Amino acid sequence: MAFALIVGIIIAQFDPDGYNIFENYISDLGSFEHTPFPYLWDLGQMICACSMIPVAFYLQKLFLTYSEKEEDRKESSKPRLALSYLCFISLCISLLGMFMAGLFSEDRTTALHLHLIASYIDFGGLALTSLFFGMSITFYPSPIPRLLGIFMMLLPPIACGIFFTTFNIFSEWILMFSIMVWIIPFAIILLKHLNQEIASRSQV
Repeated sequence: MAFALIVGIIIAQFDPDGYNIFENYISDLGSFEHTPFPYLWDLGQMICACSMIPVAFYLQKLFLTYSEKEEDRKESSKPRLALSYLCFISLCISLLGMFMAGLFSEDRTTALHLHLIASYIDFGGLALTSLFFGMSITFYPSPIPRLLGIFMMLLPPIACGIFFTTFNIFSEWILMFSIMVWIIPFAIILLKHLNQEIASRSQV
């Protein structure tokens, strides 16, 4: 989705009105009023949401059972079990909102304002996902550094609260950037961990 966001902003510069983070909401990338090719952002959201579904199941299992040493694995405690399900549910909610936001873009929002509703579900779900995964990383073993977990637990939820309080354009971008700051290293670290898991299993 980061690719669609960056390229979408570049393409939007060719619109006669221009595009910048101080005057335009993120959702404007999905409207012909602000960009000559809004389908890139719309499809980017929908593809990202669909591709993340198997990842959600993988993460739920990983954060429930992870231990720094294979021999130290044991039955998870009830709080850790509950937290892993909260991570899974909040991520699924955000993916649903993300898909709907792409499907019902600004140009296809309908009289029910489906795009606005989907955007709130998307951002609210991502903030909750950040909070719950941050708690799991901070308080339980995981392949993610605890410092990143603390950031996830604090900054995105605070940024989300500010956005839902002010509905200011720039606060939406701050929320988006606070989410991207943890998602990128989070994904890189987990991909590296997954590759190590695959490599270790192939050696058995």
